[in-house]
Formats: sequence, structure tokens, C-alpha cells
Amino acid sequence: MQTQANREVMKQNLKIFLNYITGKLTASHIDIPAQEISTFLAIFIAKVTLSHNTLVTKGTETSLLKSRFPDLHKIYLATCKKLPADLLDQFSEKINNLVNLAGDESEKLIAWAYQFLKRVDEKAAFGKIGHGNAKIEGRELLLTTQFFTDDYMVRYLVDECLKDVNAKSILNTVVIDCASGGGNFLLYSYEVLRDRYQQLFPEWGAQQITDTILNTGILGYDLDPELSRIASLALFVRACRHAIPAKITGIYIFGGIKNDKLGFLAPVVQSSRIRGQTFNGLLKKLEREGQTKIWLTNPPFMGKRDMDIDLKQFLFARYPESKSDLCVSFLQRIVERMGSSDVAGLVAQNNWMYLSSLKGFRKLFLSQQHLRTCVDLGTNAFEDINGEKTNIALLIIGASVDPQTSFVELRQTDLSQKRYLLATKQFPDEVIFKLNQQQFVKNHSFEFNYQFEHRFNNIQKLETYGNYGNPMQGTSTGDNANFVKFAWEVNGSPDWKLVSKGGGFSKWAGLNYYKVYWGENAEKVKANKGSALRNISKMALTQLVYSDTGTLGLNVRVLKPGQVFIASGPGIQVHEGNVFAHMAFLNSRVATFLLKKINPKFTISAGYIAKLPVAPGILNSKTLAKKSSKCLNLKEFYLAHKLPNFEFRHIDYQAIDNVETFIEGQLLADLESDYQRLHLEADIENEITKQYNFNPIELNEIHKVVGANPFAKSKRGLTVDAHQLDNLIASSIDINCLSTSRTINGFSMGSESIFEDLAHKLDVHPSVLLELARKNISLLKQTKVKYYDDLLHKIVLYELGVKQISIYKFEELNIDALVNKLLNRYHFLPSKETLSKKIDYLLNIHHKLSFFNKPLISMERQQLTVGQAYHE
Repeated sequence: MQTQANREVMKQNLKIFLNYITGKLTASHIDIPAQEISTFLAIFIAKVTLSHNTLVTKGTETSLLKSRFPDLHKIYLATCKKLPADLLDQFSEKINNLVNLAGDESEKLIAWAYQFLKRVDEKAAFGKIGHGNAKIEGRELLLTTQFFTDDYMVRYLVDECLKDVNAKSILNTVVIDCASGGGNFLLYSYEVLRDRYQQLFPEWGAQQITDTILNTGILGYDLDPELSRIASLALFVRACRHAIPAKITGIYIFGGIKNDKLGFLAPVVQSSRIRGQTFNGLLKKLEREGQTKIWLTNPPFMGKRDMDIDLKQFLFARYPESKSDLCVSFLQRIVERMGSSDVAGLVAQNNWMYLSSLKGFRKLFLSQQHLRTCVDLGTNAFEDINGEKTNIALLIIGASVDPQTSFVELRQTDLSQKRYLLATKQFPDEVIFKLNQQQFVKNHSFEFNYQFEHRFNNIQKLETYGNYGNPMQGTSTGDNANFVKFAWEVNGSPDWKLVSKGGGFSKWAGLNYYKVYWGENAEKVKANKGSALRNISKMALTQLVYSDTGTLGLNVRVLKPGQVFIASGPGIQVHEGNVFAHMAFLNSRVATFLLKKINPKFTISAGYIAKLPVAPGILNSKTLAKKSSKCLNLKEFYLAHKLPNFEFRHIDYQAIDNVETFIEGQLLADLESDYQRLHLEADIENEITKQYNFNPIELNEIHKVVGANPFAKSKRGLTVDAHQLDNLIASSIDINCLSTSRTINGFSMGSESIFEDLAHKLDVHPSVLLELARKNISLLKQTKVKYYDDLLHKIVLYELGVKQISIYKFEELNIDALVNKLLNRYHFLPSKETLSKKIDYLLNIHHKLSFFNKPLISMERQQLTVGQAYHE
């Protein structure tokens, strides 16, 4: 069998070929739908694979496929007629090469081709979301919910679910995939069953084993009828490697019927017919006969927000506990249909374990089924799909002699490590949590907080943050595209209020780029249909805000006077304790760790912040408050020198005597500020950690997830020189010389500190980095070029009358006049010719990037316009 590296090469080769074929069709002005191309390729790949099969009589592969898959073969022939002979020959040669390179897993190319070719249509379907009231419906439902399961997940789940099958049970065991997609689970199940039959019944021949498995051991269904046929084709080609299935042997992978959007979730599953049978009929037969069903599937993922109204209403009525979540509805349906001896191995989003809205489903599950194993993979577990929406777990469900559930927490591992651990099953002790699932019945929401049930016993009795502060939802405008603008887009209009929108990671202060069309008391938003006003009356007494995107962890800032907050930048009202101590706690590694354990999803909801356990004394600590206040002051002073923050203020640029000395001073001041803030955060971290009294095992787990404070590093040696440090610093700041937020190397924790990032990357104490920078400030040439361009950009804005980013006067000016004005006022600028070229770059490239591609100044030929794009 192929290795993982070989499979990746197979995929890459296939993608290159698909780009080639689509490019050739476009160049030749041949318009063939992706669905037809994928069917054409499926039959072509199957033909070539069978032609290499010694069990298939030479030259009979075409007739074999035509008799077995007439509908697919008809599409194949029709596509062949649309292609010029020379193009068909080129495709034939390349497909032969693909199959040869794929070796004994070439049938995988059949489903992969379908998967990769549908990407354009899938992207178009997702692109509709957010425009008007567009929802996913019709064929788009199929395109956007098909997540093809990676091989390492398939192998783990199939091996675990079939490991107990023996001579007594195998003849009464059926593998079922009710969302079979390209057939990944069914193909590998066939291989495992075949090996098991050979071991258990050595007297059986290959023909008998093959026909028995296909006739009685495998059952599939997919709502997409085309995909079900492609999966059937792939399984047939795989089976032919061992024996050509008899003519009376069926491939029982059923497809949905036209206009059906319920599929397996319907009370009676409607499907195609195969040899007079239907999926529902065979499923009923298995249930009547008491056969053991092994459910192996990767259900479709979709929340109710993107769903069309008919499907949403059906799910809510039929599966109310699942709250119209498509994946959870599948879980509920499978749980309902499982018999006492059944086992289910599922790829599912892990949100069902902790979302407050799914409390009802958890209660139902705990009363009806036993979770044997949960491998919590978290995000970025799929090879071809990224992002937080694929935050997943592998579940094995079914009655067991072992009353305990094994949880394996692999959220923090990268994809290669996830693959390795699933393949070897050699999980480190620290990632395994064993406990009786009935422990979850004790908490009022039935949440599967397996980490806290198993460890961190000292925090179980602590009070929660909600007793001291009130995290709140923000207002939804219903139309952010028109109601939320950058501050410089609205030029001081009184109806537009400074707003906390989130939109990134920033602690203490920052991200104040936006204004919202608010009016005096949100009447502008209230008048918009689709808006939802929340906590308006509490805004005057709200002190803190945070970003609701949780990728980099919790990051809390002060709410500025007169500022309001909306949904993506919600507020926190402090009831008891010191506001600055609150901010210190919420910005700590401990808070982010606790939040990620309670709520590993992408969005940070107010309710989960309220559940954070808080050690006594933290929120009233004068020491923490003092250090937190200093962090805020340092951050605000830093932002006052950085575009395009609302806090930005110009300095007296004419007072600059030596520009080189000035730039080095600014750079060094920023680095010193970064270091001081990081040092204060380290002190805050140490103080908070002490209050919790964590034991060494718990501390190790915290550090594994969010990293340890870099000031705890003992290493003082350094392996980089000044030139390399320059490269590292220059790449750590943006075009405005503002330190960019990033994930700390190897951990699920965000940072804006250059020194924190580099200390982890280089495994060195931050003080060593600062000392190297101090001694070699003149050698940091790349970084100083960025600072010079930033300085000149600020001077240009100042001379064009942009005193603050949201207050300016609409004005037009000739570029020569600007250059002459600058040369007259600033002695340190270069020659007129050089300055003209630099300003051309600044305004055409630098300025646009600086202002997030919403430039305040536009330039056309020799004419500059301030505020042109937004002038009415």
C-alpha cells in the first residue's frame, strides 16, 4: 500500500493534471461542466487501472465498465465526442502516467478528481453567503457540505471499529456509510473485511470473499447521486484487484433522488434502486434481522445560518435537540438508529461537546449511548481544508465492557503529528484523559469538559468570572458593509461613532480604526432592518472590550470615552474589583488556556468568559492593577506614533535635526517599549499563576498549550548576528512599523511582541535580544528603511492637512507643489528628483497598504486629492 508521502505526491500530480486539462479546455473554448469532466475522468482512470489488472481479460475493460456503469459510460462517450482527437490523446497519455505513478491505489484518483474539480463551483456557492439573504440550497448544498475524509482518519476509525470482528460475528456484520461521498470509508472497509475473511476462512477463495463482502458486508448512501455512482465505480475497481465481482453481485452504494435535500435525515430515506433494492429497504432488513451495523461516516458540516429555510425548519422540528446543525443532526439520527451491538466511527465537528445551545443533544446522547473514544483533533486536521470551521473530533460510539471513555487531546499538534499518532496509536500519557462519561451529567449544561473533569481539581470550586464582571454581546448592525467604515472614510461626521469592532489581536489598547453609523443613541442602526440592538443602555458603564475571534486567544482592551461596541468587539462591564486587575487577568496566558479548554471554538462568546474560574484575590490585586495600568500606558504611547490608529498624533517633524539619529531613536524607543511591556506581562503572568496553585503536571499542560513566559528562559547564548536580527525585526513589523500580531511559535497563544516571538523562535532570553539591538542599532538597515518610509509618509499626510486620521479637509494639490513645499520646510529630505520618486511610491503603494487599501489620498498623474474617494 502507498505511504502518506506517496499519497501526497499522487494528489499533487492529479492537481497539476486537472489544472492542465481545465487550461486546455479554456484555451480551446470547449465548455464542459465540471461534473461531466469528473465523470469522464472517473471512467478513464477506471479503464486504465483495469487494463493493468491481470485478472481482467485484455481489451474487455471497456465492456466491463459499460455493463456495470452504463450511465457513467454514456457521459464518458459524450465527453469524448466533444474533445478534439489530439487533445484526447494528450489526456490519455497523462492519465496513463497518473495511474502508473499511483500504483495500487489508483482508484483513489477517481473520487479525488471529483473533489478537486468541484472547488470552483463550491467557492462560488460559499461566495453567495453574506450577500442579501442568500442561503445554500439545491445542488449547492451538496457542493458545500462534502468534506472528503483524509486517509489517516479513515484508517484509524475503520481499524478501531472492526477490530473485534471475529468468525462468529463477521457474517452478520455490515459496514454502513450514510454520507459515503467518494467512498473512502467503504473502500478501506472492504480491504479490512477482505483480510479478516482470509484469516477467518482460509478455505474460501478470492471470488467468494469478494462477492460476500459486496453483497452483504457493505452498504452506502449519499445524497449526491453522481458521487454515489463514482464511489461505486471506485469500489468496483478496488474489488477487481482480488476478483472480478460476479454479474449477480451488486455494489450497494445508493444515491439520492432529484430535489431531495433531507437524504439520510428524512423519516424514510429516498434513494435510487439497485437490483430492485433501496437503501431504506436494506437498512430496515438489517434491523429486522438484528445484524450488527458498523456506522462509519463523515457527516456534512453546516450551521443553520447558511441553510435555506425549508431544511432549517425540518431539522428544528425533527431534531430539536440538534438546533438545526447539520452535522449534529446526523449524529442524532445515527444514535437513534443504532442497535445494542452497533458501533459508530464518525468524523464530527467537536462543538457538540461544549456549545451551550447543544445542551439538549448532550443530555440525549448521555442517556442513550456510550462514547468509547474521542480523539479531539481540533483545527487544521484535513489535508485539503483549513480553518476553524473544521474543528473536529473522531468519535467511536457503542456499548462497551469498559465503562470509561478515552479522550485523546491532539488540538495543539500539527497535521503531521496527528497523522503519526493516529497511525501508531502511541499517544503520550499527557494527552489521554480517561473518565466515566456520567461525570458530565453532574454539570448543568452536560458539557464534555474532559480536561477539567480529569485534572485541575483545585479550580473546580473557584468562583467564576461572571460573579465579578459581565461579558456582553454587542449590537449587530445587520449590514456592516454600509454601517461600519474606517474612521478616515467618514471624516469626522458626528453620526459616526468610534466603535470596537475587533478584527484582530490586540491587548490593552488598539484596533481603533473603525466607526459605526450610530447617531445619538443607536437610532441609525435601529432603523436598519435586520439589526439587533444589544446592551445599549450598558455602554456608558462598560470599561473593557475584546475581540470575539479566538484564534490567538483572549485579548482585552479599554473602551475609550464615547466609544461604542458591536458584535465582533463585545464589551465587559466590571461589577466588582479593579478594572485594570480584570484586564491583567483576562490578557493572561492562564485565562486563554482556561478559555481554550472550556471553549475550543473559533468565536469567543460572552458566556464562556463568564465561566472562567478565577482564583481569589486576582481581580482586586493592587499589584496586578498597577502593572496592568503601566502596560496600557506603554501601549497607548506606542500607538500614538503608529498609523492608522485613531490614537495617532503627529509630532513636530521640523524639529528633526539628524534624520538618521531620529530614526534610530524611534526604533530603539519602540524596542524598549516592547521589552518593558513584555516584562510587565511576565510579572503579571507569574503573579496570576501563583494564585492558582497549579501542580507541575498542570503547569506543564498549560505551557504545552499557550507556552511559557519567555522571561523564564535560562538560555543566554545567541546564534544570530546583527544582520540576521535586522531581517527578523523587519519581517515582524508592518508597513506602519507596527508590530504585527502572530501565534507564538508552536503554541495556541497570540502575541504582538517582537521579543516574545523571537525569544521562542531562537530559544533565548529577551534581554539578550534587546542588548544585541542596542549595541547594533546602526546596523539594522532594513528595519530603518521601513522607519524612514513611515516617517516620510507621516510628513506627507501632515503637509496635506491630515492632522488626525478622521479629521481632514477635502483638497486638491499638484505633486510638484507638494515636493517644493516639503523641500522648503525639511532640510533632511533628498533631492527633488529623488523625493518625487519616493512620494510616487509612497502614495501609490505604501499609503494604500497603510490604510488597508482604503486610501485617504489618491494620485492621478500629477494631481493629488485628499479625501477624493469619500467626498460628497
